[in-house]
Amino acid sequence: MQLALLILILIINTIIAVVYLLWGILRRKNKEADRGHRAKYVMLFFVMLACPLIGPLFLGCSHILYLIFSNREVDMADVSFSRERVKTYTPADIERDINIAPMQEALVVSDVKRRRKMLLDVLKKDIRRSLGAIAIALNNPDSETSHYAASVIMDVLSEFRGNVQNMHGKLKEDPENFELGSLMLKYINEVLRQNILSGDEKRSYTYMEDEIGDLMYRYHRERIEGLQYRRLIEDLVNIEEFSVAEKWARRAMKNRDYQLDTYIGCLKYYFAYDDRDAFLKCMDRLKQSGIVVNREMMELIRLFQE
Repeated sequence: MQLALLILILIINTIIAVVYLLWGILRRKNKEADRGHRAKYVMLFFVMLACPLIGPLFLGCSHILYLIFSNREVDMADVSFSRERVKTYTPADIERDINIAPMQEALVVSDVKRRRKMLLDVLKKDIRRSLGAIAIALNNPDSETSHYAASVIMDVLSEFRGNVQNMHGKLKEDPENFELGSLMLKYINEVLRQNILSGDEKRSYTYMEDEIGDLMYRYHRERIEGLQYRRLIEDLVNIEEFSVAEKWARRAMKNRDYQLDTYIGCLKYYFAYDDRDAFLKCMDRLKQSGIVVNREMMELIRLFQE
C-alpha cells in the first residue's frame, strides 16, 4: 500500500513538473533571445523531480506570495514631470567619471611644470571616453596647458570624423552588415556623451545614429538589444527629437520588453516628453515583467519622485 502511494506521488509530481516546464517555456515562445528565462524553468523542473512533493509546494507558495506582494499599487502622486529637471540630469557614467578627478587635480597644481607633466600623464591613458574632462583644461590660464587640451580634443575629433565617414561609406555599400552598424552606434554614442560637439554637428551625428538604426532594424531587428534602443532614445531626447525618439521607444517595447535597458530608455523619453500616462503605463509594465531593477533604475525612480 505504501509503495503504491509513493508511486502515485511520484507520478503526480512528474506530471506537475512537466506541466510547469512547458508553461514556462511556451508563455515566452516569441522571445528567442531569452535563453536565461528558459534555463530557469529547466532548472526548476529538475528541482521538482529531485524533491517530490516538497519542491512543487515550495515553488507554488513562493509564486503565491509573489503575486500578493507584486500587485500592490505604487504611489506615483508625487512624481514630478518638470522638463527642466530632465535637461539638467545626467546619469552617472562610472568608467568615465573615475578619470575626471585626476584631470581636475592636475589643473589645480600651482607648479606649472608639475601641472603640465600630470596633464600629459593623464593624456597618455585612454582619452576617448574622457574628452569631457579634458575639455575643462581649455579654459586654464596656463596657455601651454590649454594648448595641450585643445590639441588632444582636435586630434581625437579629427580621427572620429574620419573613422565615422569611412565606416558610413562601408555601411552604405553593405547595409546588412549588422556588426559594423553596431560598432558605429557605440562609437558615435561614446563621443556624443562627452558633450564636446557643437549643436549642429551633434544633431548631425544623432541623425546618423537614427539612419544606422533604421538599417539595422530593417535587416536584423531580432538582433538589436535593449541597450542599443536605449542609446538611440537617449541621444534623440538630448536634442529634443521627441517624435523620432518615440519611434524607437515603440520599437523597443515591441521587441525587447524583457530587458531593463528598454524600460530605462522609454521612461526617460516619456519623462522628457511630459507624457504622464505613458510613463505610468511603462512603470506598470515593468512591474509586471518581473525584471530585476538595478541601482541605476532605482536612482531614476528616486529622481522622478523628488
